[in-house]
Amino acid sequence: MANPLERIPIIGKYFREPGKARVYQSLGSIRRRAKFLFFPLRAFFRAVARTQHSEIQAIGLENIPPDGAVFLVGNHPNSYLDFLNLATVVRHPIATAAKDTITRTPFVGGFLRDYALLVPVSRAQDKDESGVSEADRVAANEQMVKEAVDLLVSGRLFNIYAEGRSTDSRRLNKIKLGFMMLAIEAERQFNFELNLRIVPYGYFYDRINKFQSLVCIIFGKPFKIKHLVTLPDDFLRLTEKEQQAIEKKLLTEGKERLKSDIEELIISIHDPALVNLIDGLTAIYCLSPVKYMNQYENIREKYVLCKAVAEAVQNAAKSERGAQAVEKLRELLRTYQNTLERSGLPDAVVRREYTMASLGFHLKAMFMGAVFFPLVAFGYLANFIPRQAARFMRYYVIHRQKRPLVDGDENSILAAAGAAALLYPAYFFTTVWLMLQGGVSTLHDFLAASTYLKSLAPLVAGSPGWSSAIAASLVVYLAARLWRFSLFHGGRLRAAFRFVFDVCAEPFLRRRLSILRAQRAELIDQADFIIGDYH
Repeated sequence: MANPLERIPIIGKYFREPGKARVYQSLGSIRRRAKFLFFPLRAFFRAVARTQHSEIQAIGLENIPPDGAVFLVGNHPNSYLDFLNLATVVRHPIATAAKDTITRTPFVGGFLRDYALLVPVSRAQDKDESGVSEADRVAANEQMVKEAVDLLVSGRLFNIYAEGRSTDSRRLNKIKLGFMMLAIEAERQFNFELNLRIVPYGYFYDRINKFQSLVCIIFGKPFKIKHLVTLPDDFLRLTEKEQQAIEKKLLTEGKERLKSDIEELIISIHDPALVNLIDGLTAIYCLSPVKYMNQYENIREKYVLCKAVAEAVQNAAKSERGAQAVEKLRELLRTYQNTLERSGLPDAVVRREYTMASLGFHLKAMFMGAVFFPLVAFGYLANFIPRQAARFMRYYVIHRQKRPLVDGDENSILAAAGAAALLYPAYFFTTVWLMLQGGVSTLHDFLAASTYLKSLAPLVAGSPGWSSAIAASLVVYLAARLWRFSLFHGGRLRAAFRFVFDVCAEPFLRRRLSILRAQRAELIDQADFIIGDYH
């Protein structure tokens, strides 16, 4: 009979007999629980993600099992933003493996480890930066494995990036074996009866490393590592050599299965010679009028269409007939781009449709922009310095220091957050000072003259300090909340004015536009032919 103490989560392992499998107790799941500060911290992460991306969507969330040992394993194309975007679309708290240079950051690192559920990994490539000896690094990673396994078997969603680090590559990079080592260790402790599921997932950024781009996270079907190879009924009774042989095969099979699954989810371009063609074609094809997709925000449709374009072009390039079609497509794209450049017109003018639907959409945008103009203007002005700090840091890191694009993204986020951390307290204390200098009396007079709010006037007059603090807190809240709001409605308002300008300019540009539209239509037809035959 099993010792009931073995069923205690986390510490139960200390009460089981040597060589005996642990017992999984699903009632001890911590899937939905976390320390109180985790939730406001996640809200902050989501706010940051939404300032960077105008739309964040997910496909396949139903593939994440609702409970049990679940391992999320994805690619890593865009540095910190990958983690922030994942926290935005997944409702349950997620523990994430992170490089220890983050968790070692003074003041912030320990806080992120304790409350953002970051589990530090000591990478060999970071030894010079972290200053950790090899022996300490190995010991730290052994502790990381124990912590990760305990989280998995306690029901916590656990996330790791299979590539080990973010890169600018347009394809899936080499998969590291760390995720399989963790999964095998967890299953081994339960004699491969844990029923651990690995959920592969991937990211699609419509304009990676671009501010206010769109992002979609695609979750694939889960798989179990015990189904990758034929396992004996009692794994722990095998000899050490037999166990190692099975585990070695599991490592290989798991790596190949994950690679295959993620490749199916993301847009991966294996031939560098096709990158510019696919990028140029998707920029044209995926922004075609209503025939192909919604004219406005719809990242999930755009992902499906972009993936179809990339796969069709790569499949076509493998055959002689297809390669000829791809070369014709390349020439049509080059001709159109050259004509577009000589004309001085953007592709948006060429593809624009002057329909009643477009007119109605832009009239609505102008109306909403006028209604929300005070809030839009406040959001722009309040966050002007953080946005400029982010843009400057991205430019400095990428163009001056010649570092990868992902490094520019990392530093731009940190710059924006640092500027906001200095600016928002300044807004708070400035608002308090202004309120005490006369703002409280002005607010009192306004409330006293109001029909419905006059009962609040004595409270304001009797507590000027509290009134000032509440007003200052509201200013800071609005500054943060209106960052994305102002960019969204401001962008739509600018697009509406461009639409009106294009309507007025259309009669004067008709000759140039007719040539460009004919070239664009031929380009789209050729793309249709390749997608129809090779996707």
